[in-house]
Amino acid sequence: MNQLVTLLPVMVFIPGQTFLMGTPARETSDLARRYGGTRESYHEETPQHEVTLPAFAIAQTPLSAALYAYAVAAGAVPPPPIWRGPTPPPPLAYLPVTDINWHEARAFCDWLNQQRDLAARLIDANGRPLPPPARLHFRLPTEAEWEHAARGNDGRRFPWGDEFDPLLTNTREGGRAAPNPPGAYPGGRSPYGIEDMAGNVWEWTASLDRPYPYRADDGREDPTAPGRRILRGGCYANPQGYARCACRFRLAPTMRNQFLGMRLALSVE
Repeated sequence: MNQLVTLLPVMVFIPGQTFLMGTPARETSDLARRYGGTRESYHEETPQHEVTLPAFAIAQTPLSAALYAYAVAAGAVPPPPIWRGPTPPPPLAYLPVTDINWHEARAFCDWLNQQRDLAARLIDANGRPLPPPARLHFRLPTEAEWEHAARGNDGRRFPWGDEFDPLLTNTREGGRAAPNPPGAYPGGRSPYGIEDMAGNVWEWTASLDRPYPYRADDGREDPTAPGRRILRGGCYANPQGYARCACRFRLAPTMRNQFLGMRLALSVE
């Protein structure tokens, strides 16, 4: 259990507030010129609208293969095919877990919630320790929570601001061509100090693929509903346009590949 707690990512508390979600419709032509496609390609991100969220916490870093391996050993989830065995190869252990589907990401959260005496390390946006809630409930973040954690409440295009910088993120432009470990891009942190929300690996969210405006009570957060689920963040193999905070990607929940990972969220109320 001590090793499990050590591997648990730091959880950053984000207070309840209102933020700007999505992309203004007037910007879709500019996005098409910068990143390719047509302006219609970006309509799924429109309209930009205000969303009010309750307080929650989100992991400062993506989930590691080393932590995921505990759930594999317990029989809660199968090993990702990329491991070619029951444990991650040493070079992959402290990189983000990949090659997992949405159902397995949720199953990992369910397993984690069953571990006794598991205390999350909770901090605020300035890195100050906070007391953990009396009852921990780990889960995937909703699409809205993920975007708010990535961009703050001012509608910025990337976690660090409006202009792309290949030195701040792991996308195709940087040439790394593989996932990165925690702490590789400190200048690319979000306003809340969250790492790797642009590039590195795509991250499953809890949310169904539904049009905007976002409403948490319209069925899109039903875990039993069929349909594609939203991923966020882009990955090391994608160009910069996919690393924008508002970019939405969707896949069948059974889909897996070496670009797909996860990040924990935590209910705190």
